[in-house]
Amino acid sequence: MPPASRLDDLRLALADRLPVPLGARIEQATNGTVLTWAALLIGVIVVLAVKLHGHHTQGYEDYAGPSYDDAPAASAPSDPTANGSSIVVDVGGRVHHPGLVTLPIGARVADAIRAAGGPLRHRELARIDLAAHVADGQLLMVGVPAAADSSGGGSAAPVSLSTASLEQLETLPGVGPVTAQKIVDWRTTHGGFTSVSQLEQVSGIGPARYSQLSPLVTP
Repeated sequence: MPPASRLDDLRLALADRLPVPLGARIEQATNGTVLTWAALLIGVIVVLAVKLHGHHTQGYEDYAGPSYDDAPAASAPSDPTANGSSIVVDVGGRVHHPGLVTLPIGARVADAIRAAGGPLRHRELARIDLAAHVADGQLLMVGVPAAADSSGGGSAAPVSLSTASLEQLETLPGVGPVTAQKIVDWRTTHGGFTSVSQLEQVSGIGPARYSQLSPLVTP
């Protein structure tokens, strides 16, 4: 047990820090009573500290952070033509990159040809209405007799295999200078074409190419 002088100091210190009525009672209390009060006060402080710590700890344990399981899944990229903002045109014939091109609504033939890499030769555009609008799903043939029909510029006569020049033959889809020369060599050797089906006998023209050319030519 602390000496009596130290107990007296403790009692007076407690009396100074407590409200006046309670401090007066502490001053009048005996040393033993002061020790009892001090023990009780320490006990209360400890209990409050434990409860406060438990409260904060429980708060952190209960917080599990945001859950991402319920977050909406990212939507897949949509077809640009689904909302009507774009169209798809099939550009074929004598262009650098034939195939499907995606264009904005209101695009013209010139835009479609440019998207396909441009014509192989500038003269391919002579019979095409470049200002005509293109529509979704349209087939646009460049440098072939059917090109004017596809772009809305009128009709053209089929190419005669027996009389066409090299330049005229080169306007056909898939027919370049080499193939055109082979067609001329075949007709020279055989005295001309008597039927369109004889085009399959020309070296380099297979079934797929023949099916593409047959509607565009005459013997």
